[in-house]
Amino acid sequence: MQRFDFSHPPFDVLGPAERSRVEQAVDILYFAAEAVILAPGEAVEHMFVVMKGMACERADDGEIVAVFRENDTFDSRALIAGRAGHRIDAHEETLLFAIPKAVVMALIDGNSLFAAFFFQSAAQKFAALAGRGNNRELQTILTASVRDAVVKPAVFLPADATVFDAAVAMRDHKVRSVLVGATDRVGIFTTSDCRDVIINGTPSDTPLDALCRFELITVDIDDYLFDALLIMTRHIIQRVVVTEEGRPVGVLEQIDLLSYFSNHSHLIAQQLEVADSLDALRAVAAQMETLIAMLAGHGVKARELARLMQALNGKLFARAWELIAPDGLFANSCLVVMGSEGRGEQIIKTDQDNALIVRDGYPLDGVMVACEAFSAALADFGYPPCPGRIMVNNPEWVQSQTGFRNMLYRWIYQPDEAAQMKLAIFVDASTVAGDASLLQQAREYLFGIMHDDASYFARFARAVDQFDAPMGRLSQWLGSGRHGAELLDLKKTGIFPIVHGVRAYALESGLDDTNTFDRLTALAAAGRLDGELAHDTAEALSFLLELRLAHGLEAQKLGQKVDTQIDAARLSTLERDLLKDALAVVKRFKTIVRHHFKSGAF
Repeated sequence: MQRFDFSHPPFDVLGPAERSRVEQAVDILYFAAEAVILAPGEAVEHMFVVMKGMACERADDGEIVAVFRENDTFDSRALIAGRAGHRIDAHEETLLFAIPKAVVMALIDGNSLFAAFFFQSAAQKFAALAGRGNNRELQTILTASVRDAVVKPAVFLPADATVFDAAVAMRDHKVRSVLVGATDRVGIFTTSDCRDVIINGTPSDTPLDALCRFELITVDIDDYLFDALLIMTRHIIQRVVVTEEGRPVGVLEQIDLLSYFSNHSHLIAQQLEVADSLDALRAVAAQMETLIAMLAGHGVKARELARLMQALNGKLFARAWELIAPDGLFANSCLVVMGSEGRGEQIIKTDQDNALIVRDGYPLDGVMVACEAFSAALADFGYPPCPGRIMVNNPEWVQSQTGFRNMLYRWIYQPDEAAQMKLAIFVDASTVAGDASLLQQAREYLFGIMHDDASYFARFARAVDQFDAPMGRLSQWLGSGRHGAELLDLKKTGIFPIVHGVRAYALESGLDDTNTFDRLTALAAAGRLDGELAHDTAEALSFLLELRLAHGLEAQKLGQKVDTQIDAARLSTLERDLLKDALAVVKRFKTIVRHHFKSGAF
């Protein structure tokens, strides 16, 4: 008899004794093609796992609502309820493992993780699945707080202490920095500062108050280590001051953080900062792909990976633009990224979506030469050109401040379908290089001219139904894709409706946030969106992004083109169950969006 496979949920959480109990009790059943496995209302005495073949669950009207293949589990809901809700039959000759109900119930009573498979809410299951991380039990940086890391206690010196005093204190306490206390502020003096003092010939009796830096970069002791990593990455620094209730209590060094997290993201940021040629940037850009795969393999969630990649991509784009643009243009322009990159929700390299706002009065002659070179450089780094040419090598997306304002005005007051699409893309813009105030002024102008135009917001929000499709109907995927595969477009069916619906709320509310998760939090806090719905929507989006990332990494590994269509047949029972739950949340969210904006009335 073929041995039972314990590597798939929910059996992967069972201990040796529990596995032995399953192996002793499990039976194998054979069903011919089209044979009924469970009839509606039939008492359920076993939980089934597909050994070979395929089974289908059918609604009362005969439509297929779920498909079960090798290693898939069913029907856990019916087992708990006691009777089958739908008919389940064999789509082809099928062999099933059958585990007696008594054994399953005993496992539920004795193993809380196994029980969670049956009783957790959808949101809890989303989090549990994302946290599996290939069954790794090691704590990742996302579950560890700064308090968990090696935070060196702060060594304080008075403001009138000297450079010599600081050197002695750092030696005696074996630290690389000291905090300098003043009457109304606290500064930091590091080994690097000490080195500079020696090189510059500054007397060793110089008071620290005259040399230390008082603009501390801090992280709270209860923040995630990942937040500390992001701060170090953004600022290219080797330490952050740790605060508790607003008071400096310690220093977190880069080496201590990296001992918790075995990746080189901080080193990549440093390489981007010092790269002196486009060739050097190309080499660093290639390292970023390896970093993504490694972190994903360690269980880092897509949501957090996207934040890290936004920081690294931003530095890559900024450095490339700094190398390419003439000095005058760099200082008198604002380079922005839009779409998923602007929202901080893109991980694997995707189409370029960028624009350039040039300060009024700066001559535009020659600007397009630099923009063409920038777009070519990004393509060389692995970021494909945008099919719709929403990028800086298109003059439409390179405008003076006045030109951008005029374009925004046209999008609002001549709102054809193309204009609404362009506005949606621009609303997600964030600055990566140059003068950020130019984008902020454009954003303020946009919110100023929109007023309270219900009809416009209704037309704008209506795009949530642009890719309308039946939710949770696996039958729609059967035989509809390449080579008969069950394909579902995650972006069109799930991700886009959430992103655009939240974007519509954010535009109506005048929110500066661009990240969808941040927007959901802000909308719930302001009472613009029900808190429970905002939470469920965020969890559903997080799960969909996880699936998209896993699919994209697999495609990259196989040398295939990365897209957003997934093969449902390759998902586990738990993943397909959660996917149906996620799409149900999408459906509920879309209904709320339609009702709020009355989009059906326009």
